Amino acid sequence: GNRKGWNKEVTETVGLPLLAGITEFFAGDYGQAVQTLTPVMPDVQRLIQGSWAQKDIFQQIHLHSCIRSGTPGDLAIAREILDQKLVNRKIKNHTPLNERFIKKMLTVHETQG
Repeated sequence: GNRKGWNKEVTETVGLPLLAGITEFFAGDYGQAVQTLTPVMPDVQRLIQGSWAQKDIFQQIHLHSCIRSGTPGDLAIAREILDQKLVNRKIKNHTPLNERFIKKMLTVHETQG
């Protein structure tokens, strides 16, 4: 309607696409989930309220969408997500969980061609 303000803006620009992307993920439409989530992910940490751990769930859904989609472009996005985690945490090596994701991405990519 005619509402204005920060909450309306965040809901429209981040909340609704985030909800759509999560719905697409759980419906198994991983490629579409990547297309929907990728543009809003930079704003999720900045605009959505909650702890980093709570907001990390959205990043995990985005990451899993990229991996399950399996296209080379989506796998490249997944690698960027994991590499950015290193930068954000100021560490040199991936965690064992991230290493498993990377191995899976490489395996999928090699079988595609």
